[in-house]
Amino acid sequence: MAAAVLGGHGLLVALSGCGDIFGAPGREQRLEIYTTGATVVALVGSFVTAAIAQYASATGRRMRVLRTAPHLASQFRRNWVSVLSATLLISATCLLAIVLDTTETDPGGVHWAVEGVLILGAARAYRLLWLFNAVIQATDRDLADSPQSTPQQPSSSTPR
Repeated sequence: MAAAVLGGHGLLVALSGCGDIFGAPGREQRLEIYTTGATVVALVGSFVTAAIAQYASATGRRMRVLRTAPHLASQFRRNWVSVLSATLLISATCLLAIVLDTTETDPGGVHWAVEGVLILGAARAYRLLWLFNAVIQATDRDLADSPQSTPQQPSSSTPR
């Protein structure tokens, strides 16, 4: 999906000569975009690890099924790894772009690589929200199913 969106945008820029979002600004502004992208993705990565910790520590029947059912467990693990690896790729690409984008006009097209990974990041962010939601819903349902502990009232038939 990211490649299709990036390719479509690249074709639009090639045909029309305008709309190059990251290529139009000067080098200093591009470097700020790359730095901000790496920073934001690193922050999202910390949310991913927090979500994985929540997933791993949650208890209850539904969470046990999510972690042990062969199809569900592998799907969840694959999704977590996909989101986490995407954050690493995006951050690394943004940091590498800082080193490689050395001219005012970026003739090498480094900004296109950054645009591509940021589009990938947007798609992975949607997946992260889906994962968060699934874990929260399962945890909440497990909590709702657990017996409520109420303080016991002293019975009136208890001898004094």
